[in-house]
Amino acid sequence: MLNVSLMKSISHIMILILLVSLIGSETFNFGIASAETGCYTPTGWFASEFILNKPNVNFNLDRISENENVTVIRSSVIYSMHYNESAAVILTPMDLFQEKGLDIRLQLPTRNITKTTQFFVLETNVTDTKLIDLNMMGGRGMGWILDISYSQLVADQPPTQISNLTKGNLKITFYPHLNETLPGLYIAVSAESVTSLSNENITEISNIFDGIGFPTTFRSLLPKFESHLEIKKEYDLESTLGITADDFNWFEAMTMELEFLRNNRVVTGLSDQDIEDIATLAKDAVGEHNFRGRYYDGNWVQGISDEMVEAGITQYFDMDPSCDVFPPTIIPSGKVMDFNTGVNPLEIITESSYEGVAIRIGLIVIGLLIAGIYLINRQKKLRKKKK
Repeated sequence: MLNVSLMKSISHIMILILLVSLIGSETFNFGIASAETGCYTPTGWFASEFILNKPNVNFNLDRISENENVTVIRSSVIYSMHYNESAAVILTPMDLFQEKGLDIRLQLPTRNITKTTQFFVLETNVTDTKLIDLNMMGGRGMGWILDISYSQLVADQPPTQISNLTKGNLKITFYPHLNETLPGLYIAVSAESVTSLSNENITEISNIFDGIGFPTTFRSLLPKFESHLEIKKEYDLESTLGITADDFNWFEAMTMELEFLRNNRVVTGLSDQDIEDIATLAKDAVGEHNFRGRYYDGNWVQGISDEMVEAGITQYFDMDPSCDVFPPTIIPSGKVMDFNTGVNPLEIITESSYEGVAIRIGLIVIGLLIAGIYLINRQKKLRKKKK
């Protein structure tokens, strides 16, 4: 069976096989085809996510859950981000495989969008040319970009090479009928956002055909091409904030949020260095299980490694990411203000953070010293009485 990434690659090839060319529209019979694709940027790509699973980092959501400016959905607490009130913070207790801790997700709100693109497409089949005889690298000096992929088009046969050449709004695909070593090619040429090819386009395509050593000139092949217009609709998500996820300052946002949670003792045991390390990775630690950040082998890291899987720490999730929108209406209005910044000695002493452990050790040492002093003084008094 084909894996998910390979299936997506094949889907993209077939959809974008909008292959382009030329000339007098009166020479060709026009039809209009429509292709629908979508969700190249799922919800998680608008988020930064970490599981705070470092030993001695602990959390308590009770007090923040009682705040009037939060929404509690099952075990998750949602409130508006301190860095940008129009974005969300989602806190969720996590206990999955061997990863346990508080999951923090910074989420930009999203909405659905539709992008419509028109392509002028030319398609033909030739029976006397082998893909292996063509020099697909021949267009490097002319500004064409070569992309080669492989897919198993025929059962029980090895994967077939599919070659795509792109330059500007032009794309040419060479697709063997059986495989690259046998005669027979499907050729598709497409031009984006036009209804025909300009003379400049025709010259560019003619040059690349010559450059890769195609045995027939492009102009002589033109009468054999069938043409149509293709409309491609892409359904996707975009941020409602007016900026892209790449432009959002994830470092600053994550730093502010972790400091807020630490200052209000929602999270304990995080050091300044922990916060800096997490914030540094925040831009790349997108909101999907396989890509979020976590603590492993003494460091904060982004994503899952094979070593983690082999150790049984976690597992890869091989599934399509969510393309559901995260509407702004989910985010509560108003900031969550500081609510637990006062020092409560009993709370600090009893918690399992580094500070709590250090204080308890210190109290034990002090207690032993006091007991030792008491015993020494008592023995001195007993000696004096004997005298």
